[in-house]
Amino acid sequence: MPRICIDLNVWCGAFLSRSHGRSDTATRTIVEAARRGECTRGDLTLVISWGMLDHLATVLMRDFKFAPAYVGDLTRAITGYATQGPSLTLGGVGVLPIHDSEDRHVLETAWSGRADILTTADLRGFAGADAEVLTADRVYRLWRADKSLIVAHPFETAAWLRGEDVFGSDY
Repeated sequence: MPRICIDLNVWCGAFLSRSHGRSDTATRTIVEAARRGECTRGDLTLVISWGMLDHLATVLMRDFKFAPAYVGDLTRAITGYATQGPSLTLGGVGVLPIHDSEDRHVLETAWSGRADILTTADLRGFAGADAEVLTADRVYRLWRADKSLIVAHPFETAAWLRGEDVFGSDY
């Protein structure tokens, strides 16, 4: 069963799309698959942390002016999507070579949650010099020991969730 970690910019994109009445966006496709816990490929597991949920709540209230009660409902719903529950990801050990602390936390969450895919609109924040380029500026593969992690743009992630072969034959 694939495990997916969704960066905060993807969640925000989905919420903005929804508030504008759009249902046909890549971000909405991704969030809907996480909500259902399945896609055309079968079951799907969401990997997320309490820190990511807290930061998402802050951004939605501060930057998008969503009402606190509405944000509370959204974050509780997302908590329910994560069948194994949000993780408590303790970061800040400086092992991952990412300067942005928010990106580092998301990547640490993806690795610790054994995610197969991390979807983000901020690929440059995650794909360092050691990343394997599968599709330039769209799909990268990172390695730690014997485990790989696909880092993909929401367009490619949504296509993969719909059954397209965008990550190679291993996925």
